[in-house]
Amino acid sequence: MSKLSCRVFLPAVIVAAVLSACGGGNGGDLVPTPVAATLTVSNATSPSFNGVYTTDAVQLTDVVKVDPIGSQPEVCSFKFSGPAGPNGQVMSGDIRYIPGTEQLHTTFISIGAFEFRSDDPTNSGAQGTNNRVVFTNKVFNSSTGVASSITLSGIVPLRGGRPQGC
Repeated sequence: MSKLSCRVFLPAVIVAAVLSACGGGNGGDLVPTPVAATLTVSNATSPSFNGVYTTDAVQLTDVVKVDPIGSQPEVCSFKFSGPAGPNGQVMSGDIRYIPGTEQLHTTFISIGAFEFRSDDPTNSGAQGTNNRVVFTNKVFNSSTGVASSITLSGIVPLRGGRPQGC
């Protein structure tokens, strides 16, 4: 490699390493944490989803406030990934809750390639003071319209440094 290409290439590598270490610089990247997460799926239409999903280092994005155009309310939103369950299936999710409340607005849970959704706030809550979202026998239905559901119980942690109200 020539001296000129090293002068151009090396700073680019350093910047990429720094951004990678801080989550990519846009707040939307999943970042491993030293926090454990355990969630249990039961009463699944497909029994292969039933079981305990756990990780010692859940991956989380920053919590961001989203104020969509139209009639949808402002929400605090974040994603998680990492809990592994039966047959090595990995669970991930996209959680959206109303700022200043514990009320979940919309939550997506994916297991493998299957996505489930809930727009009902019952049996769940975003506990900002405790840095967690709690699910207690929360029913999720397939988001593709297929007659399939799961029941979820457990805790997903929230990252610190959240926007006001989140």
